[in-house]
Amino acid sequence: MVFRRKFLLVPLSFIVLLISIETIHGSEREEIKIKSIEAETISNDKDGNLILAGNVIINTNLLSFSSSSALLNESEGLLELVGDVEVISDNFQVNSSEMKANLNLQTFLANSTEIYDENSNFGSTEEFVIRTSGDVELINTSVTSCSKEDPAWTISTKSITYLDGPKNVVIRGIKLKLKKIPIFYFPYVRTALSNESMSGFLTPGLNQTRNGVDISMPYYFNLAENYDLVLTPRHISSRGSGLASNFRYLNTKFTGEINVSGLSGDKRYKKETGIDDSRWNASWQNKTVLSKNLYSNIDFQSASDEYFFRDIGNDQFGETRTSYLPRKFSLTWKNPFLKINLGISRYQILNPFSFEEYKSKPNLTIQTYVSRKDLSFSIFANKSKFELDRINPLRSSYEEVDRLFLSPRLTFRKNLPSSTFLFSTGATYIKHNFDSLQESKSSPWVEMKYSVFLDKVNNIQVSSLIPVIKYVFVEDNYKNQTNLIDSRIISLDYSTIFQRGRFVGLDRFSENNKIIVGLERVSSSLDKDSFNSVSLGKAFYLKDRTYYEDSSIIRNSSPLVAEFKTKIRGNIWSKSLVEWDNESKKLNLASFGFSYQKNDHKRIEFRSIYRRQDPNKAYIPWIDKDMKTNHSELVTQWPLSKSINVFARWQKDHESNKSNDILFGFEYSNCCLKWGLMNRKWIEEDYFSWKNNYTSSFQALSEGLDPSIERSRTYVFFELKNIGRFGKEISKALSSTKLE
Repeated sequence: MVFRRKFLLVPLSFIVLLISIETIHGSEREEIKIKSIEAETISNDKDGNLILAGNVIINTNLLSFSSSSALLNESEGLLELVGDVEVISDNFQVNSSEMKANLNLQTFLANSTEIYDENSNFGSTEEFVIRTSGDVELINTSVTSCSKEDPAWTISTKSITYLDGPKNVVIRGIKLKLKKIPIFYFPYVRTALSNESMSGFLTPGLNQTRNGVDISMPYYFNLAENYDLVLTPRHISSRGSGLASNFRYLNTKFTGEINVSGLSGDKRYKKETGIDDSRWNASWQNKTVLSKNLYSNIDFQSASDEYFFRDIGNDQFGETRTSYLPRKFSLTWKNPFLKINLGISRYQILNPFSFEEYKSKPNLTIQTYVSRKDLSFSIFANKSKFELDRINPLRSSYEEVDRLFLSPRLTFRKNLPSSTFLFSTGATYIKHNFDSLQESKSSPWVEMKYSVFLDKVNNIQVSSLIPVIKYVFVEDNYKNQTNLIDSRIISLDYSTIFQRGRFVGLDRFSENNKIIVGLERVSSSLDKDSFNSVSLGKAFYLKDRTYYEDSSIIRNSSPLVAEFKTKIRGNIWSKSLVEWDNESKKLNLASFGFSYQKNDHKRIEFRSIYRRQDPNKAYIPWIDKDMKTNHSELVTQWPLSKSINVFARWQKDHESNKSNDILFGFEYSNCCLKWGLMNRKWIEEDYFSWKNNYTSSFQALSEGLDPSIERSRTYVFFELKNIGRFGKEISKALSSTKLE
């Protein structure tokens, strides 16, 4: 359960509503002017006061007053209301038995007051005072978002005092009750009501996790206007106690944030590993502006062990997976024509099943770009040195690699009335030093692309037919391109099929002599939020080439790529992609996504992906790396009635015929609370499973170890609206990144 800042904001919101009409802001306040007076009888006393009786209604420019009777001195602005008093503004309504007000000074005194806001929140206070100084005091106050007659929960306070000078609120004697049972008490809170910060306790946290009860009590230190600190003592029942800190700083030259968290000891981790030591995580993000053109960035993250985020950093559903932590520094100088970057990047690997991650020693990147009318010229150059911590024994790898990459480019672009012509030429030079071995290669290249835009417009629809033809020539006489650092084969779609090669990264380029033909049809409705597009693309090789998935296959064309996108009335969309290989008469890749979302509580989503073979399987140590990928996922959330929602998520691996994740449940909601039940059964990786029988995780995977472990759990979640919750929000429980 997390009692967020809303715990304090619920009682404070009523004060905010009263002062938001600018009745107590000194020089900024708007004068209250009486516009009309109505009553069954109106008379005067000897002092000139108006005596109003029977259905009294007094309308002003800011407020509307009504009561059974009233006494008004217009010259002095004194107003006394008695019997069924009601004060109404655009945002709130106040009911009381009697009220005294000075309209000129804008001060109010009321007893036995009930307050309603525009969000159906209800509050009551025995005494409500707004003084001339602008201070506000509420005595014996209670608030709720439930019904007045039978509230499921209430927050009561002994006193709430708003201090106008420092814009602070002091709250004493805070109690949270479920029905009539007190479940939480806090004696004293002082907090800032405006944007001004002040030191003090923040909202405490009580979380239900797979590690038991997780309690935290943050304290905020307002050290200065431009830097602050939060210290949070924390206790996890099955693990131990620790501390977290968050330090933020801001300057005209630099801005950043430092986070440190950890446990002095971890009982559960000691039982699993035998290691009895402190566990921690630290991060530092910093940006420094040294001059108008020179700046630096730091992104440093580190953890005591590779299982820290699995145990302490993840949430109760086991969703969070952090495979590596970056440690990066960059120094950049740039102007409109030139950019120079000096950088260092390393990574702490947290996933024992991740291999062959190079760390970069200082690398230098230079980019320049100049253009004039239709002609432009650019150069990209990079000099890097890499080190490898863990070598993949199934592939040839080097412990140290020096790499120089250079690519100049000259481009001519001409935009015609209904078409575009693009001509580019350049060269690519790569030099590698592998330990004591040196290799280099260079390749000139040429690209020509012509696109035609055939548009048709009528009163309700715009449609376009866009045929594209492109010629690519890349000369490459160097065939040994197996030692790759950051180059990978990319999947084909309508965008990537027009690229010069199939690789991303700076290590590898492939010989090409091809013509690419594409056709795209796009239509959209002017009066409805609707959209449709169909795209087809295929490359034809002027020189036969081997197939990257099977070197024994010689082919003269690429697979056919087709993309389909549809959007109907803004809340229904679908997207699909097909890669069909005509040579093998097989489907290489297919994906499909569909979504219908009416609102936050009514949605259906379906995603599916099929891949016949992973093009980068050489980097995968799993013994089943040659298996097809065939996954689908269904997510739904649907209201059965105004108060009851059902939700579910299902992920299926069709190749292994296993359900990777099954989640379903229901939620009940009314005006003031939510509660529900959820069951989840899923498969995740067990990071410890290989240690008993293998010398390394790589050996375990390559010899067929399946580190998957099945987990099953039932969750209860409960929320008092506007206060806090015990358990997970449905939107986060249903979210998934596996297929997105």
